[in-house]
Amino acid sequence: MNNQKKSNTGLIIALICVAVFVILFFIGIVVFVVLIGGITFFAVHEILNSNVIELGSYREDYSNYTEKMYKDYKSFQLDFQDNDKLTMEDFDKNNYYVFKIDYDPCSEKDFKLNSLSSNYEGNKVDIELGFTYEAVCGGCAPEALYYAIKIDKSVTSVNLDVDYKARNKKDDCGAVAYKPMIYLCPEEDTYVNVKLGNPDKLTVSYPKYNDGWNVLAKRDGTLLSNDREYYGLFWEGNNHTNKVTDEGFVVKGEDTVKFLEEKLAILGLNDREINEFIIFYLPKMEHNNYNYVRFETREEIDSYMPLSITPNPDTIIRVFMEYKPLDEKINVKEQVLEKVERNGFTVVEWGGSDIK
Repeated sequence: MNNQKKSNTGLIIALICVAVFVILFFIGIVVFVVLIGGITFFAVHEILNSNVIELGSYREDYSNYTEKMYKDYKSFQLDFQDNDKLTMEDFDKNNYYVFKIDYDPCSEKDFKLNSLSSNYEGNKVDIELGFTYEAVCGGCAPEALYYAIKIDKSVTSVNLDVDYKARNKKDDCGAVAYKPMIYLCPEEDTYVNVKLGNPDKLTVSYPKYNDGWNVLAKRDGTLLSNDREYYGLFWEGNNHTNKVTDEGFVVKGEDTVKFLEEKLAILGLNDREINEFIIFYLPKMEHNNYNYVRFETREEIDSYMPLSITPNPDTIIRVFMEYKPLDEKINVKEQVLEKVERNGFTVVEWGGSDIK
């Protein structure tokens, strides 16, 4: 009887030991998987979080673009021909997940982009991106910002959360010259070089400004550069100085269209240029009670951003509007505008700035 009890006790102990071993074994497996998974996730997260690349405000006309994985430099260049942030060597070991954010850089904002997804080597890419933006020098018009995430070609599946501080606030940048557009209208197809005198003030340009623009300007105003067609040259700049003076115009917000159509025609813009000007500024002005408006003199415009064009145009028209929303009407001396006529090879530039 005693031997049987000892045998049963030994069996129970053995079973307990086996059970404990099995439990510890499975706990070990779970811990191992969690650790490996955590390390793998952490590693991928850290690699990608430290390699968010700002491609810039690029290709505003590419409105349908959302996100895409680029596996070679050639395919990237097809969409981003003038962008020099990525080179052929960058694609030797890495692919780049490129996405667009529509953003107004004059707003301080934190936001999440959830569940960006793409097919990558047969696997789904799930990325949750947290972006922190702060007010920055640059045009207050909404813009399309492009970013690329570097992914090692050996990684076959991506599931991560990236927090990224995209821009820093600058308090000393002054007012902004935004949306200047330059149109070249020769009498015959002409190769033209355009240079801006203070390129250090540029915050964005399209096509990309590289010590100037070199384009074939056609008679219909179409510009050709690097096998791509444009209708104008775009730039924005910071450190512009302006203020409300005792001269200008005070216009009701509801009268914005009529006012701009009349004044811009006097200054030499044609119907298409007036149309584009109004499309850009109307949302900023028509809902204000009043707007103070002043058009800068040619001397003021040239002082801020000299413009050099070869061959020399017969007519250069530079229109730069300063405006400030007003709650109540103020009294100013009405600005006298001189009628501008277009003759021969004509260059037109329009832009503006809101008075802070």
